[in-house]
Amino acid sequence: MLFINDLDVTYEQYPFPHKVIDNFLKTDHISNILLSINKLKDENADSKFINPKSPYEYNKYAFNTNYNFHLKQLFIELNSPFFINQLEKLTGIQGLITNDITLQGAGIHRIKRGGYLQLHTDFNSYNHKYGKLDRRINLLIYMNPDWKEEYNGALCLCDKETNTCVKKILPILNRCVIFNTSNKSIHGHPEKLNADCRQSIAVYYYTKSNDNVDFEGDPPHSTIWYPTINV
Repeated sequence: MLFINDLDVTYEQYPFPHKVIDNFLKTDHISNILLSINKLKDENADSKFINPKSPYEYNKYAFNTNYNFHLKQLFIELNSPFFINQLEKLTGIQGLITNDITLQGAGIHRIKRGGYLQLHTDFNSYNHKYGKLDRRINLLIYMNPDWKEEYNGALCLCDKETNTCVKKILPILNRCVIFNTSNKSIHGHPEKLNADCRQSIAVYYYTKSNDNVDFEGDPPHSTIWYPTINV
């Protein structure tokens, strides 16, 4: 693969199936990808969450169009049959859709100073040209050089049974987090960001479904928030 190192790792199971992978992208591409992300202007974001009274998300920007060559090629590779075959082996989830960079949610995500993303589980399904799709995997690649713990941008993974945050993952440069998307995969970074910017590349993977409920038996739903979990 041009951009991505081989995905030769094993999954962790607690608090839900996931893996943290450092040095995910090949070193010689990092600078061009980071430069491409930094050139994206807030005012051109495809979606903006800038209501300071929102209890769930604030100062959050998402970009999913107008990628330059480096970003477009990276998203193509992340959705290629070769990479998704590795992803299926890692996660145990078969039948992931390949060769489509337009699936909902993918893009560049940016949080600015004072911003946050409350703990949550993600929407579970949506209708696409393929029919009904179930959301199955989140892949996040963090692009933040010289990151410090006191910036308060750690990704929290939570145990739904105990209602606690059990793991904090610093969003350092070229660190990838992959996890199965389910009704137990509570995650987010609810603490207000104490840095100018926190950026990530996000890709979400889906399987086709003919059922009125998702693969866990749940009816379609939007994001479910968990603001009472103590971090």
